[in-house]
Amino acid sequence: MFSCQQKNETIITDNSVAKTDRPLTEYVNTFIGTGGHGHTYPGATMPFGMMQLSPDTRLDSWDGCSGYHYTDDVIYGFSHTHLSGTGVSDYGDILLMPTTKPILHNGADGKEGYSSKFSHDNEKASPGYYEVHLDDTDIDVRLTVTERAGIHEYRFAKARTNTSS
Repeated sequence: MFSCQQKNETIITDNSVAKTDRPLTEYVNTFIGTGGHGHTYPGATMPFGMMQLSPDTRLDSWDGCSGYHYTDDVIYGFSHTHLSGTGVSDYGDILLMPTTKPILHNGADGKEGYSSKFSHDNEKASPGYYEVHLDDTDIDVRLTVTERAGIHEYRFAKARTNTSS
């Protein structure tokens, strides 16, 4: 048996319970790794869950292989599956985008479709939750997940036609 203590040294133990005034989830910054080459996404997910519901701000390039890059200012949609930190692109399945724009019937071409500008000032994320305001269409988006389902909430401005593509 090995020991780093001297033989006659008194051992002090503290059995008190750590106190916290705030939930530990308030210390989590889901945007860490979303810029540079971190290849992470800020969206809603659960540990070991099947959903990684998050915005897609890039449709190509290595820097956006998680579907999101912090330097971007356009959202093409919200997809339900993402890889985090892998450095390789995959998933991005089931892309949805609320819109008030005319329906184009152009397939999955996001660059010619329903994208919208957004500002990081109007973007919030915490474990299991993501929220953003879409500037071009004046739509508020809220996303959350369960272990096997993604839940979207869209709030449209009152004077517009509501569409989801």
